[in-house]
Amino acid sequence: MVTEEQLSALDLTLWLGSTERAADFDFSNQSTISRRNQKVLKRFGIDLKRSNTELLVSGELLLLDLERQVHQIARLKHERCLRLQVPFWLQQSPGLVLPKGWKMNSPRADFNCTNPVTLVREHVLDACLATPTQIPDDRDDLFILELHQRPIDLTLLHHTKESQGDLEDRFRWSLENGNLELKLMPFLPTSCCERSQQWFDQLLMISDPSRQDSTDLWPLRHAGESFFIAYLTPEMRAAQPLVNKVYEHFEPYTYTESLIVLAQHTNEPAVVALIESLQQQIGH
Repeated sequence: MVTEEQLSALDLTLWLGSTERAADFDFSNQSTISRRNQKVLKRFGIDLKRSNTELLVSGELLLLDLERQVHQIARLKHERCLRLQVPFWLQQSPGLVLPKGWKMNSPRADFNCTNPVTLVREHVLDACLATPTQIPDDRDDLFILELHQRPIDLTLLHHTKESQGDLEDRFRWSLENGNLELKLMPFLPTSCCERSQQWFDQLLMISDPSRQDSTDLWPLRHAGESFFIAYLTPEMRAAQPLVNKVYEHFEPYTYTESLIVLAQHTNEPAVVALIESLQQQIGH
């Protein structure tokens, strides 16, 4: 009903969040992507709208879904133009090479994919690397491969050269005096930011239990420059620009990086090649 180029333009726009990024990925231009998008929207009688930070299509989507399935099978069988969502921190790892036919999103520190598993289920993406907070409870239709586990450390962020001891003293003082703030990296998905905020709230409650009954959540009690922390894996720390040190007196959380594809596609040669490649490069 629509051409491969037309549907690809819309799906790239949905995945990457803008016609500009879709054009960069497709080696095209924004006007071409927009024109193709409009043809697909008109053909299926659907709308493209932005909800918070996401672009979504609305309307009767059955025919669109069937068309996507046809195009996805063609990508898999011909092993070309296959789409893999990779988080920014793994793209910064040296030498991440994908097998024939696969292409990942461009490495941008200001980009995150909020719901990659949904895009896999909708046949927009062919595979994704997802965080634990992005994996749904209902997963019978998914193949989930755990590639590796990493510690999520409480990380002290700073701009100047300071010893570990000085940083820890500043951290404790800031925690006790209400000058501690959580830094949320722009490459972190929304669900990861929400989990980090939960951990940060727990940290503040532990430091001052009286805050649990406060209606004005944790106001600053002492004026001055805030001290920033973040909850990051080693790869995430390496991908962010600030100087950082791990707070050693903290029991880290556990983070698992997982590859997700539709279960019905696990035996496709292109998917098998991707699994083997990522296991060799990331699965350690």
